[in-house]
Amino acid sequence: MSAKRLELTDGYVVCQDCGHVDTYTLARHQGQERCTQCGGEYCGCNCCSETGRITIQLQLKQSDQSET
Repeated sequence: MSAKRLELTDGYVVCQDCGHVDTYTLARHQGQERCTQCGGEYCGCNCCSETGRITIQLQLKQSDQSET
């Protein structure tokens, strides 16, 4: 999510190779779309989705702190 503005959504997928977090889509979750960073496979199970949410929340907090 480096080029996009970070924001919280309902679900996330996490790349199983590099840890990149992206918004959940069924195609990503089912392996039909690959990671935009490394080409690895995404996982969108509940655990990975929650891990992605926490990661984005931390990135948003760091971004907010660096702007102030």
